[in-house]
Amino acid sequence: TSEIESLIGSGFKKDASELKKLLNYTDDAEVLKKLSCIKKSNKEALASWLEDKQGIKLNTNAMFSIQSKRLHEYKRQQLNLLFLIHEYLEIKAGHTPATPLVSIFGAKAAPAYIIAKDIIHSLLTLSQVISEDPEVSRYLQLAFVENYNVSAAEKMIPACDLSEQISLASKEASGTGNMKFMLNGALTLGTMDGANVEIAEAVGNDNIYIFGQSSKQVIHRYAAGDYCAKDWYEADPNLRRAIDFLTSEEMLKYGDEEHLKRLQNELINKDWFQTLPDFNAYIVRKEQAMSDYAVNPEAWSRRTLIKIAEAGFFSS
Repeated sequence: TSEIESLIGSGFKKDASELKKLLNYTDDAEVLKKLSCIKKSNKEALASWLEDKQGIKLNTNAMFSIQSKRLHEYKRQQLNLLFLIHEYLEIKAGHTPATPLVSIFGAKAAPAYIIAKDIIHSLLTLSQVISEDPEVSRYLQLAFVENYNVSAAEKMIPACDLSEQISLASKEASGTGNMKFMLNGALTLGTMDGANVEIAEAVGNDNIYIFGQSSKQVIHRYAAGDYCAKDWYEADPNLRRAIDFLTSEEMLKYGDEEHLKRLQNELINKDWFQTLPDFNAYIVRKEQAMSDYAVNPEAWSRRTLIKIAEAGFFSS
């Protein structure tokens, strides 16, 4: 806040639309560099806090991708999980990513929600597979924040580079959480639904990563009743490789077969929230974001400045 105040005064605290004054600095290299330094400092603060709380050491030179919201199949943490499996397998095959990635999850789930617990278990298992593999852990980290609450959010949201708003379109893909990430200079990766639509309108398509089916397409699939997850699984070797990995030797070494197998069966035989049709589009857009982050840091900072500047529209 102090840096923003030094640039545009304190009026934005009472009238958030005054944040638009920041648009005068989109070509100011010093301001963009300062913004990047503040983000790095926030990442270091989160890393220090997480190391103290959970003993996890994060690579603060990596891109921080954060998905913090209720753990629910329609929020599609399982899509993020499949992406991370894909990245793990690509790194093992010698295809290193454009930038190292730290993928952070924060969530609450109802204790009786079995599939949610299976998703949590799979993420924790994969995090162990990755951390025990020095070939992969140089480029990829997965952290699940314990007891996600407001105190954790206060550390996570300012440290985020890429805000994961990847719920199935038509199911309200994002709400106020996305706005908090936006206000703190994170770029959004998401489906065209919920607040993502309004954020895209505010910042322009060049400053948000949209992917996947539209709400109309999703609603049509539900109405027609013609979506068969198994057809997608059998037709796409890339997708099949990721789903099959859930019950691989690597995962079973650290995880529980019942939990892993149940989630795998859910994805192949049901997938009510249409994870599989959006899988490849999600990979393409997320890898594009990682490349953009690595190739042109100044352009990335410019886009984060635009996100902050346009956030006033969402003020209560």
